[in-house]
This record gives sequence, C-alpha cells and structure tokens, in this order.
Amino acid sequence: MRRRGMLLVVALLVLGVALLAGMGLMSSQVSNYRGVHSAEDAAMALCLAQSGLEDARLKLERDALFPPRGDGNLVKPDTGSKPQEQALFTYSEDLLIGNKRVGAYRVSIDTSFVPGYQFIRIISNGLVGSTESPSAQRVLKLDLDVNTNRPATTFMPIKIEDLSGL
Repeated sequence: MRRRGMLLVVALLVLGVALLAGMGLMSSQVSNYRGVHSAEDAAMALCLAQSGLEDARLKLERDALFPPRGDGNLVKPDTGSKPQEQALFTYSEDLLIGNKRVGAYRVSIDTSFVPGYQFIRIISNGLVGSTESPSAQRVLKLDLDVNTNRPATTFMPIKIEDLSGL
C-alpha cells in the first residue's frame, strides 16, 4: 500500500516537470515568433520608406511644377511683409493589399536648399500598421542634386541617410 502512494507522488512529480518543460518550450516559441514578426515588419517599413523616396524622386523628374510652391501668400518671418513660396511639401500614401491597409509612407520635400545649394531634401517615413501606433517605422533622408547644368531633368542622389537609429 505504501508503495502505491509513493508511485503516485513520483508520477505527479514527473508530470509536473514535464508540464513546466512544455510551458518553457511554448514560451520560447512565442518569443521566436514575435522576433520573426518584428523583423518582417522592420523590413517592410524599410521598403515603404524606400518607396516613398523613389515616388518623390520620380514625381520631381516627371513634373516641373512638383511640389506645389504655394500661392505666394506666406509672409517672410524676418520682414513680416514680403511674400514667399512654400518650401516644405508633405504627402502620404497608403499601401493596400486587397482592401486591407498594411502600411504607409509619409514624404516631406524641402526645397529651401535650391536657391543657394542646388539640392532638394526628401525625408520618407515608412510605417507598418496603423499610423497612430505603428508596429515598425523607418525614416530615410535623401539629398538630390538639382543642378540645372545637366541636359535632362535627372536628379542625382548626393547622400542618403537612415535616421531610424537602428
């Protein structure tokens, strides 16, 4: 009779250890899954940011009136009277797969460097998931040479930076 009770205790201990080992394995698999999903989102955010840079570059090359310069109603901060054109233009586009929004890119084009330095700065922010709380985000900055001495309107990249801090 005593032996049967001891066998029951040993069986319960073995089952408890097996249960703990199984829970540990499941926990590590969940952690691995999250890591893979996070890496996938980071790669998609980078692709979205690159897409934003390329979209802006193509729009600049194909349309001489892009980005819109404004109507000249802005007031220069130093004098308060002379009108100036808009130097910063921002737009965004969503990435849809089927009818589901997967992510977006947000592009800012700064033309304030054109008069003195002959380059345009483009900053593209790739966002995966919702815009309010993205699961991944990458920010890229591109400076394009807009020197008009070239025969075509091909803008040459000067420098590209990843501002994401990865």
